[in-house]
Amino acid sequence: MGKGYLELAIPRIPLDSEKKATRVYNACQKHGLMDLAASVCKVMAAKARQSGNLGLSLIWSLQAKDLLSVTSISEEILDSYIETGGFSNLEFLDQLGSNKLLSNRLLFLGKYREFHNLIKMGEYRSAADLLVSLVESNMGPPRFQITLLLDSLPLINGGLCGDKVVMTSGQTHALMKALEDMQIKKLLKESDTQKVETIRLALVTNLASSFLDEPW
Repeated sequence: MGKGYLELAIPRIPLDSEKKATRVYNACQKHGLMDLAASVCKVMAAKARQSGNLGLSLIWSLQAKDLLSVTSISEEILDSYIETGGFSNLEFLDQLGSNKLLSNRLLFLGKYREFHNLIKMGEYRSAADLLVSLVESNMGPPRFQITLLLDSLPLINGGLCGDKVVMTSGQTHALMKALEDMQIKKLLKESDTQKVETIRLALVTNLASSFLDEPW
């Protein structure tokens, strides 16, 4: 079957299942039809996104190396986390490797999932280090900073770690600065007022505890 024939035939194939789309994609790859392969991925990414399967949509967009879609879907997943407080069907992020570098938002999403994995494993000091680096990196959407700061609460002041101090004074200062920057840049909503006060009080208390815990 000639390459020219395939270039004409493949766009006519209805991509009505994941299995068929994968077969068509593999055929395009095998015969060097890279533009058609990317087109298949984009069609399937759009279908998955429309049906609400953001994880699958992200996988197809990554295969297409569609930077704009990868960034947009990553942001949508983060927005969904803000609303629901959880991720679903994102285990594939753990195996992405260098593909995470395609987009800062995707890299942030992968690191944020890693943070939650560290919490589940009880690696609280490593989780604190990663959380502070995410806050300071500014790789995530600006509106997500308040979520990161709220994530610090279980790591301080008798939360998950009991009386153990896992966040240093320097790290605590970094989070306090991030909170101040959000206020200066007017990134906070009126509904965030109570959250801000809770975060500020917790950080001030942790700052005192960390000073006492650190060598002079």
